Amino acid sequence: MSDIRVKGFEDISFWREDEIGLIILRSSSSGKIKKHTLDELIMALSTASIDGSVESIAITGQNDFFATELLGWDNPIEMLDSMRALASIIYSIEKPIYAIVNGDAIDIGYELALLCDTIISAPEAKLGLTKQYMFAMGGSLTSAKFLKTDVKKALEGMNCDYVFPASDLLGESKILIGETSNFKMVLKRKSHMRFIREALGEEHLALLARISEIKLDDIKSKKIGV
Repeated sequence: MSDIRVKGFEDISFWREDEIGLIILRSSSSGKIKKHTLDELIMALSTASIDGSVESIAITGQNDFFATELLGWDNPIEMLDSMRALASIIYSIEKPIYAIVNGDAIDIGYELALLCDTIISAPEAKLGLTKQYMFAMGGSLTSAKFLKTDVKKALEGMNCDYVFPASDLLGESKILIGETSNFKMVLKRKSHMRFIREALGEEHLALLARISEIKLDDIKSKKIGV
């Protein structure tokens, strides 16, 4: 995992920083990611999990965003399958996983960060869930980690674990990872996420019901000429 861009990947980059497998989400200029990003993230996580030179994994974003919105709900079943696969592989990985929140992590971005063992954030990043957001990746379970899940700037101990200066976020994060990474984090994740399959099932049923309602409302509005 030495190349900044890995052949065959478009929406993520990953390489090794010392013993850390670093995965970069390549979002749009407003932080939006696609289903394809989730699929490539799954592949990168799988690669890092079996790489003997990688002792821990970190997920971060590019530019001013971690991730804020998921695009491409044309096929909701496929989208939810990717989300289920991503949450499941994170649950199963036998290495500590960190979210390095370089910029706003809202809704899908924050839910992804919550799947990780530790969230490290830049001070100006906004983290949290908007009122209309519906959980899709186990957030009904993992959001219990923190007292505040509405969208606010990073607050250490409230919506993230650590806040480091943006000027050296990666450098400070690498030091912290070197000091804190251990298998106890994996055991703690597995304990907290032991009901992840049940949580995903409930979340996805609720999402599909909501999608059906929206489609029905759209059909009705077209019939009456709204």
